[in-house]
Amino acid sequence: MGRSLFILLTILLVSASCSKPVPEKVPYPVNTLIGKWKYTEHYMSIGGPGQWYLVQPPNQTVEFKADGTFQSAASFSTTFSRYEITDSATVKFTPAPNPTGSVVMKYEFNSVTNTLLLYPVEPMCIEGCAYKFLGTTH
Repeated sequence: MGRSLFILLTILLVSASCSKPVPEKVPYPVNTLIGKWKYTEHYMSIGGPGQWYLVQPPNQTVEFKADGTFQSAASFSTTFSRYEITDSATVKFTPAPNPTGSVVMKYEFNSVTNTLLLYPVEPMCIEGCAYKFLGTTH
C-alpha cells in the first residue's frame, strides 16, 4: 500500500510539473508605425476601376507617437487622436464619428520603399479605398 501511494504521488507530481505555462500576451511591434508620415495619395473607386489621387493640399503629415497618440493630417481623419495596434497587420483609431467610436484599418509597411498603406476594414469602403504615406522620420 505504501509503495502504491508513493507511485501515485510521484505520477501526480510529474504530471503537475508538465503542465504548459500560460503564454504572456506579447504586444505587437509598433516600431514600423512610430514616427511622422507624409500623406501622399488616396485610392478611390466609384464602382469601376479605382485609381490613386494625389493628396490636396500637398505636404500633409500624420504622426504615430510611441505613447499611442495620433496626430492627424488636415484631410486624413481629423477626429483620430489615438491608435492601438491590435495584431500584426491591424490598427484601431479612436475617436471616430461613427456608432462604434473607432475605425479599424489593415496596414502594410514596405521597408524598401518606406511606404505605409492603410485600408479601412471596419467600417469598410464598399467601392474600395486606401491611403498611402511616405515615411519621413522613424
